[in-house]
Amino acid sequence: MQTVVILQEYVPQYRVPFFEGLIALGAANSIQIKVAAGQPNNKQNKRQDGVAAGFISPIRQREFRLGKRRIVIRDTRPVIQSADLIIMEQARRNLDAYRLLLRPWRSQKVCLWGHGKDFVLSPSWFSRTLLTRLTNAADWFFAYTEGSRAAVVGAGFPAEQTTVVRNSIDTNELQEQLLEISKEEIAEFRRRYQLTSSTAVFIGGLDESKRLPFLFKAGRHAYEKDAEFRLIVIGSGPQKDYVECLANEEPWLRYLGPRFGKEKAIAIASSEVISMPGRVGLVAVDSFAAARPIVTTTWPWHGPEFEYLVDGQTCLVTTDNEEAYADALVALLQDKGRLAAMQESCRDSRAEYSIDAMVSRFFKGIQMALASLD
Repeated sequence: MQTVVILQEYVPQYRVPFFEGLIALGAANSIQIKVAAGQPNNKQNKRQDGVAAGFISPIRQREFRLGKRRIVIRDTRPVIQSADLIIMEQARRNLDAYRLLLRPWRSQKVCLWGHGKDFVLSPSWFSRTLLTRLTNAADWFFAYTEGSRAAVVGAGFPAEQTTVVRNSIDTNELQEQLLEISKEEIAEFRRRYQLTSSTAVFIGGLDESKRLPFLFKAGRHAYEKDAEFRLIVIGSGPQKDYVECLANEEPWLRYLGPRFGKEKAIAIASSEVISMPGRVGLVAVDSFAAARPIVTTTWPWHGPEFEYLVDGQTCLVTTDNEEAYADALVALLQDKGRLAAMQESCRDSRAEYSIDAMVSRFFKGIQMALASLD
């Protein structure tokens, strides 16, 4: 039986169904797939999404900062020594990547998976060159999206050694929970939090990339235009205290903290759109599952999954200005016909970006990468 080891810094909750599905598919096809991971660092821990799943093989890791850079040192040797194929993150910060990819000889195939390029920041020439050097040394590349694949192929990686996985999360449970929620439960939730039919929801980590000051300034403008406007915030992170403080002052803002399962589903069902002026990533998949279009901006640092969305159909993209954003948000919430049509378009996109489809694509890539060993 061939063995594949996937290395992760830590395993967040949203990745568990993916890894469980991949491990099961591997076992059904006589391929052992292992996931080895460390523990979340202090900043990651504030997201409150790390898990200790039974399938994880623990690895020792520590990190330090070199100027503004985060450097991660992992002892991966015990978990990879019997692997036929190693899959690791496409990340400059992991020192073991240099040892595994750039040594003059290696007996194991080493693959990368990730964004393909720096979507969420503007790197220096040196950083771009270093990422390209690491990527082009890999034996296979698992690209999050078509855009990710285009990025690595454009930088010289062989197209025939890539797999587009269409990065996703498991939304089956969310969809089932949304179907099970009664009108009475939604009405009670809205009464408890004094919500209206002009309610938006934010879902995600409370960090700088989500542009929360922009979101809340736009929220004030929206409330000035329509006193019925409400905004629910779901999540946790480094800016949690800031959000809690503001929620105590603003009559239109409701902070619920991190919510999972049915609690998260009821909050989404009680809203009409997802408000996300900052980085849009996997929340695009949540929006399809919930049939809630995303209202975002032309801000250039969205994640690769932003390409799943179609402006005017499954999302609304405004100019990168708080008042323009508020105008568009309020206009959509008030135009019930247009809103219903966009919600239906989101619903129609569910199957294309499901977790089952991602597992299937990723496993096919594993099989192709293993076949290249021969």
